[in-house]
Amino acid sequence: MKRSILSSLIAGSLLLAFNAQAEQVVKIGTLSDYAPFEYKDASGKLMGMEIELGNAMCKIMKVKCEYVTMDFDALIPALKAKKIDAVLAQMSITDERKKVVDFTDLFTLAPVQYVTKTGAGITENPATLKGKIVGVQSGTTHESYLKTRLPKAKSGIDMKTYQSLDQTWLDLESGRVNAVLSDTTVAYDWIAKTGKSKGFDFAGKAIVDAAIFGEGTGIAVRKGDPLKASFNMAIKTVLSDGTFAAENKKVFPFTIAPGK
Repeated sequence: MKRSILSSLIAGSLLLAFNAQAEQVVKIGTLSDYAPFEYKDASGKLMGMEIELGNAMCKIMKVKCEYVTMDFDALIPALKAKKIDAVLAQMSITDERKKVVDFTDLFTLAPVQYVTKTGAGITENPATLKGKIVGVQSGTTHESYLKTRLPKAKSGIDMKTYQSLDQTWLDLESGRVNAVLSDTTVAYDWIAKTGKSKGFDFAGKAIVDAAIFGEGTGIAVRKGDPLKASFNMAIKTVLSDGTFAAENKKVFPFTIAPGK
């Protein structure tokens, strides 16, 4: 009897150990203030298009995913320090970032555009922004673009950086900045929900600069991490089985799928 109980206990312990070992945990670094991709609802639950797609990909990969939210400019340092295993936060694939992290295949398209008060006379032409203040989120390609292509000494454009994109919209509304440079996708979300009714809209055409903005976004992992292959397989699946299209349709009247 004692042997039977002991055997059962050992078998149970081994089973628990096996299950714990079998279920890989992947910590995904993301944002909490980048609607419609990542945001928290009134109860504090993390939601958004990329969160839903992330959950779908984790099921495909048969791993347990845990989301860790932080400021955008802290994501790559956290990844390198092994505090997280991947970054899913509309991170543009650029040559500069590829020096320190590996990226998956293209996940979404992310055009870039200015947003300003309707009738302000601002377009994508830098001359229309001379003497003006442009708000950008810290650590983004938008900040890099203004620093690299339009430094104040050359363009006469002042740049103001923010930890959160939400803060840039508030300052745009209050007139503390004249324009915001951001991805067209998140700008569309803000314009549709808030900006349009207050007289704000896109200014000029989308800015094309592949060297700064890259061709789109991907999921970042540490150099040489086999997670890259797993995520690539999951990305291919959600793009082909209708999952991506369904989530896309919930938030945008246009597609941001690569190759479209």
